[in-house]
Amino acid sequence: MPDTATQLLPPSAYFNTDWYEREQLHLFSRTWRYAGTIDDLKTPGSYRSTQVGRHPLVVVRGKDGELRAFHNVCRHRGTAVLSGSGVVDKQIVCPYHNWTYGLDGCLLAVTQRNEVDRHLDRSTLGLHPASVAVWRGLVFVHPDPEPEPLTGWLADLPDRMPPYDPEQLAEVMAPQRYDIKANWKVFMENALDNYHLGYVHKDTLVGYDHKRQEQYACGERHWFFYEPPLKPGELTPMEAGLKPIATEPRWYGSAFGLFFPNLFVLSSAVMWSSIEVIPTGPETTTFEMRTRFMPGQNGKLAVAGLKAAVGGLTRRLLRKQRRYDLIEEDVFCCEAVQVGIKSPLFSVGPIAYRYERGIQAFQRNVLDYVPLETGR
Repeated sequence: MPDTATQLLPPSAYFNTDWYEREQLHLFSRTWRYAGTIDDLKTPGSYRSTQVGRHPLVVVRGKDGELRAFHNVCRHRGTAVLSGSGVVDKQIVCPYHNWTYGLDGCLLAVTQRNEVDRHLDRSTLGLHPASVAVWRGLVFVHPDPEPEPLTGWLADLPDRMPPYDPEQLAEVMAPQRYDIKANWKVFMENALDNYHLGYVHKDTLVGYDHKRQEQYACGERHWFFYEPPLKPGELTPMEAGLKPIATEPRWYGSAFGLFFPNLFVLSSAVMWSSIEVIPTGPETTTFEMRTRFMPGQNGKLAVAGLKAAVGGLTRRLLRKQRRYDLIEEDVFCCEAVQVGIKSPLFSVGPIAYRYERGIQAFQRNVLDYVPLETGR
């Protein structure tokens, strides 16, 4: 890639309804997507539903202990057979007409079968299969029953990531959810924009050396970022008092992996987080953050540490009296970009290649799935 970076996506990609629908159909429906953690699916009968582009899917732990993914669509009238997450007892019963499926997806029973078709062949009417795979305790799903294997899809990104095992860490607080008045790509690009770290977050990301950051493309789709602490091999002030996960000085600092299209795995010396960025409309996004720490330390201290790492230190923006934490700072910037991007005069000027080149790589990947339409 040359030492230049330019804006590849048109402004309409960030607010146009047709573009949003094409993303759902051609991008999110054709890629591996995060669906939770292995801890969400511990026991036989446990399940977790998720929306993958235009495909409602559900992951189920079978009686044999295996994870399976299905299209969450009853073969009778198309009703979602399971909603949210939870545990079912030995079988899946559609809430509409009580067609009953096994945890392996096979159709077991049809109510008033003679009224439907006394010769009905149940073996042809099981739930449509999808794909499921696990990486370090993270569960991924794909609508296609035979997609590219997850290991191939991730390329060398796992090799870049810190060698943490989230299954050995403790999730000591409920997931944090944030709603943003901005397109999902605005948030993704903000996370890949490392030019702003020393300015927007100058008080909330203290202790990191923003000028010594490293960035790498991983395979064709993914991205890895790392920046060391100002004092090599030491905890930052916001991490003080927490038990380190890192066993090597290399992993003191801040790192994240972008699992294209919409998952970040963020880590520091003391914590590990998954951040799923969920498009909810052309100009709205929800993201969910789940964070883990080393077990064996005071839960309140770990939560306090997260609040410090995410936003315990505060700053004022635009001379307002309101104080913002780290995530609120990013939300503020994303929503401000969303306002500006609809202006007839919107354009992107010269880009700081060293700090912002990940944005161009991300946009190129989006265009691979949702190409520009000529003549429009």
